[in-house]
Amino acid sequence: MSAPISPHQEDEKELHDSSSPASISGPPPFTKANESHKSRGVLRMEAIARAGKSKVGRQSLYLTGFLIMVMTFVDTMQSSTTYNYSVWATSSFQQHSGGIAMLSIATSIISAITYPFIAKLSDVFSRPWMYFVSLNCYVWGFVMILKSPNLATYTVGSVSVAIGSTSLTMITTILTADLINLQWRAFAQGALSSFYIVTPFFTGQIANALSTNNNWRWGYGMYAIIIPFVMLPAITVLLWLDHRASKIEQVSQGELETEKHVEVHVPASAPKAPWTQRFLHVLSELDAFGLLLLGFGWSLLLLPFSLSSYADGDYSNRSLIAMFVVGGVCLLAYAFYEIRYARFPSSPKRLLVNKTFVTACIINFFYMLSSYMNLLYLSSYTYIVKDWSIDEWTYYSNTLSISLCLFGVIAGLIMRYTHRYKLLQIIGIIIKMIGYGLMVDKNGVRDTARLVISQILAGIGSAFSTMGNQVSSQACVPHQDVAVAIATLLLWSSIGASIGSAISSAVWSNTMPGNLAKFMPPSINATELEGFFNDITSIRVYDIDSDVRQGAILAYEATVYPLWAGALGVSSICLIAALFQSNYYLGTAQNNFDGAATTGELTNEHTMKEQVPKTKMQKILSFWDL
Repeated sequence: MSAPISPHQEDEKELHDSSSPASISGPPPFTKANESHKSRGVLRMEAIARAGKSKVGRQSLYLTGFLIMVMTFVDTMQSSTTYNYSVWATSSFQQHSGGIAMLSIATSIISAITYPFIAKLSDVFSRPWMYFVSLNCYVWGFVMILKSPNLATYTVGSVSVAIGSTSLTMITTILTADLINLQWRAFAQGALSSFYIVTPFFTGQIANALSTNNNWRWGYGMYAIIIPFVMLPAITVLLWLDHRASKIEQVSQGELETEKHVEVHVPASAPKAPWTQRFLHVLSELDAFGLLLLGFGWSLLLLPFSLSSYADGDYSNRSLIAMFVVGGVCLLAYAFYEIRYARFPSSPKRLLVNKTFVTACIINFFYMLSSYMNLLYLSSYTYIVKDWSIDEWTYYSNTLSISLCLFGVIAGLIMRYTHRYKLLQIIGIIIKMIGYGLMVDKNGVRDTARLVISQILAGIGSAFSTMGNQVSSQACVPHQDVAVAIATLLLWSSIGASIGSAISSAVWSNTMPGNLAKFMPPSINATELEGFFNDITSIRVYDIDSDVRQGAILAYEATVYPLWAGALGVSSICLIAALFQSNYYLGTAQNNFDGAATTGELTNEHTMKEQVPKTKMQKILSFWDL
C-alpha cells in the first residue's frame, strides 16, 4: 500500500499532470508557413495558464486578478481626477488654450510610440516586468509635476505619467487576452474599466477641494505615494507566477525536445554571445530604429498644428514648414525601413494583409479622431456656458466615461451569450452618431438635459463599438501576435487622437481670438481679450448673466460648432469600415487564427465562419457577415 499523499504533494502532482507533455503536446505554434516561433513572453503566459489547472496555480491566478483590479481602480481614480487638473494647471501658467492642446498632442504621440515598445518588451522578456516600467514612469512624472515651475516641466511630467498609465493599461489588456478565452474576453476587459462607474462620485469632491490656491499640484503629488503602495504587491505576485512558469517551461521544453513533439525556439541572443551582440539583438527584436522614426515623424508632423498660432507668419513660418517636411520624410523612411530592412517589424506584414485587423485599426483611428474633435474643449465649453459648481462640472465631465464603462460590461455579457460582435458594433456606431448629432447646433447647446443625453448616448455607442473592435482585433491573430496587435491598434488610436487634438487646436487657436473680439462688449480691451483666451478661469469669475460672460458663451459656441459637426461626419467612416469586418465566433479558444486555447492546446470546437447559406437574402447577409 502506498504512503498517504500530503496536500502539498497533491498540489505538486496536480501541477505536474497539468504541465506534462500530454497536456501541451500538439502541432507547432503556427500552422501556416513562414510564421515566427512563439516568443518567451507568450510561452510563459501559456505556462501560467497550464499552471492554473493546479490548486496552487488557480489560487495564485485569483489573487493576481484581485490585485490587478485594485491597481486598475487606483489608476482609474487617478485619471478621473487629473483629467480636470489640466485646465487649472495650464491656466496657472497663463497658457490654457495652447497649453491644453499641446499637452494632449504630446501625451498622445508619446503614448503611441510607447505601445509597440511595451508589446515587444513583453514578448522578448515577460509581461510582469513591464509593470515596473509603468511604476517608474508614474513616480517620476508625478514628482516632476509637483515641482513644475513652468508649462514645459509640467508637460514632460504629464507625458511620463501618460506612459505609466498607458503601459499599465496595455499590459493588463495583454494579460487578459493571454488568460481569458474569447467568449469572456469582452466582459473581462469591460469589468476592468467598470471602476469609472463609481469613481466620479467621489473624485469630484477631491477635484473641488484642490481647485483653488494652486492646490492642483497635490492632486498629482498624492499619487506618487498611493500608486507604488498598490502596484508593488501585484508586481510581486506576478513575478512569482512568472518565475514558477519559467520552471514549468524549462521542464516542458526539455521533455518536448526529448520526445520531438515540437520544435522549441532558441533565442538568437545565446548566453555565450558577447553582451554587445545580445544588446543589438534585443534592439532588433524591439524594432527600435523603426519606432524612433515613427515617433519623430508623427511628432514633427502634428506639433505644428498646435504651434501655428504662436509662430510668426502662422503656417508660412519656416520652422513649421521644416517640421512638416522632416516629419513626412521620417514617416516615409519608416515605411521603407519596415518593408526592406526590419528583421522584426513593428507592423508585421501578416497583420497588414489581415482584413479584420485592418478594418479594426481604421475604426479605432477615426473613432479617436472624431472623439478628440468632440471632447478636447468640451470641458472648457461647459465650464463657461454652464453655471455649474466644480462638483457638477466634474460629474458631467465623467458622464461619457460612466456610460461607456457601464455599457462596456453589458456589451461583454451580450457577446458572451450571442458569441458574436459585428452587429452590436454597427449598432453602437449608429448610437454614438446620434449622440454626436445632438451637439451639432449653430445656436449652441446650453440645455442640461441635451448635454447629458448626448454624452450618455455617445457612451453607449462607444461601449458597443469599442468592445467589439477590441475582441475582433484579438480574435483574428495568433497568440504570438496578440501583444503586437493590441499595440498596433492602440498606436493608431493614439495617432487618431493626436490628429483630432491637432485639428481642434488649430480651429480653436485660429477662431477663438476673433470670436472673443466679435462677441465681447466694447469695454473689453485687447489685453483683457488675450487674458480671456489664455486663462479660462478669468472668464468664470464673471456672473452668468453679465455681458462679458454672455459674450464669452457666444464665442465658445461659434468656435466649437465646426468641430462638433466635423466629429459627426468623421464618425460615418467608422460605420462604413465596420460593415466590412469579419464576424468570428467567440468560443473557448484564445484566438480564431489557429483555434488554440490559452494553454497553447488546440480546441476541438469549430470557430471559423459558417458555410455561406443558399438563399439570395442569406447570401447578401453573409457578404456583410452579419
